[in-house]
Amino acid sequence: MKLFTTVILVFSLLFSWQTKADMLSATLDYNTAKYQRAFDEFQRLAKLGHKDAIYNIGVMYLYGQGVSKNLIDAHSWFSLAADYGLDEARSAARLIEQELKDQKTSELLESSFQKLNLTFGYEHYQKTLLPMFNDKQYQLTTNIPPLRIHKVDAKYPKKAYEKGIEGWVWLEFDVDESGAVKDVDIIDAFPNKTFNRAIYNAVRRWRYEPLMIEGKAKNYSSRSLLYHFTTFKGKRYQASFSQQKKSYQKKINQLIEGAEQGNALVQYYIANWLAADEHNATRLLRSHWQKKTAGSDLLLASAINGYPNSQYRLGSNLLRGEYTQADRQKGLNWLINAAQSGFSYAQYRLGRELLDKQSLEYDVDKAKRWLQSAAQQGHFRALRDLVAIELAAQNYQSAAQYLKLALKQDDDHPDLLLAQAKILQQQKHYTKSQEKANEALQQAKSRQWYLSNIAAYIDNTKL
Repeated sequence: MKLFTTVILVFSLLFSWQTKADMLSATLDYNTAKYQRAFDEFQRLAKLGHKDAIYNIGVMYLYGQGVSKNLIDAHSWFSLAADYGLDEARSAARLIEQELKDQKTSELLESSFQKLNLTFGYEHYQKTLLPMFNDKQYQLTTNIPPLRIHKVDAKYPKKAYEKGIEGWVWLEFDVDESGAVKDVDIIDAFPNKTFNRAIYNAVRRWRYEPLMIEGKAKNYSSRSLLYHFTTFKGKRYQASFSQQKKSYQKKINQLIEGAEQGNALVQYYIANWLAADEHNATRLLRSHWQKKTAGSDLLLASAINGYPNSQYRLGSNLLRGEYTQADRQKGLNWLINAAQSGFSYAQYRLGRELLDKQSLEYDVDKAKRWLQSAAQQGHFRALRDLVAIELAAQNYQSAAQYLKLALKQDDDHPDLLLAQAKILQQQKHYTKSQEKANEALQQAKSRQWYLSNIAAYIDNTKL
């Protein structure tokens, strides 16, 4: 059956040309005696709670590989790894204790361990990063995003369907005060660009119930969605599935091996496949990962492995309580890790979270710095929001600079046209300001977006 064959081949070939993930590449560096590079990478992963990286640092101190040989430091790292549940690490720590028996050394072992434990210990990891997963998308009704009240199905691309290609698109968008979808971002997709246009065109026409806070409609920022494209599974497919399964088990086993060896990219993609029900690849992978939270577990493994896409999605899930117990601080910590890796979507989201006046982390200056980092990479919503922030602060020159960049991406955007009107008003070009404001209103009507703010501006600035 060609449909099934094509899907599996496309899926399995994905990883043959991708760069190796962090834990895997660090291990390869270690095995080829590139000790300093391996040590640096292990230490970075250790900060994320990667127990194998923690153990490997102990090994390197034990043998003096990339660092000066130091049994006390080796013992400390082994003891940390033991707290994460590695029995071989506990055995290694005890062997060092037997070799260093005197009272003074015992005190040094304890003090060295306690010092490291503050930053790399399991208890610290539990408090700052470890999610509490569940198999329900939302446990609390307060975490449920605005309800979608109108959906347009994405049209399956004809060529992809004929070839039996399946995939997914990870997108993010805002829901404005009227419930309209605006400013859709495609964060990632597999296969890249195959389904992007189809879901983009559909999502822009969706409608949601407005987010209501204290009786007022509010903008809902960064609604995240992993949309799956799957082919029809009829009787013919069901009859051939068990036969085809054996033929491709070797390829699936390679993916499983890659994930278990620490390939963060493989872990991330498998986590995405496990989020669906009807993919061919999903059915085969679930024969190995049968736990209900397996997708979330692999997403965490990939995040611990340093993959920014996974760190960002995990952080977003923690902030919104999606497939996990909501925890704002842990969510922000994962966003910070992804943002520091240069992931523009994480930088933008972190900036938005720091602008929340109801949170303890509210900090306009820090928020602007993260938004600026995202804007430097061309992130449209970051540019859009920086325009609004600078206008609110009456920094018209800065607003105009960001506006110029944003208009290159969408020169008919209602928010940007309104921003132009405000700048022209400040420059006393009143007629041109009114023209731009009216243009903004027409564009908002055309896109069926929220327009009360534009209408109010026009009423308040009539000549």
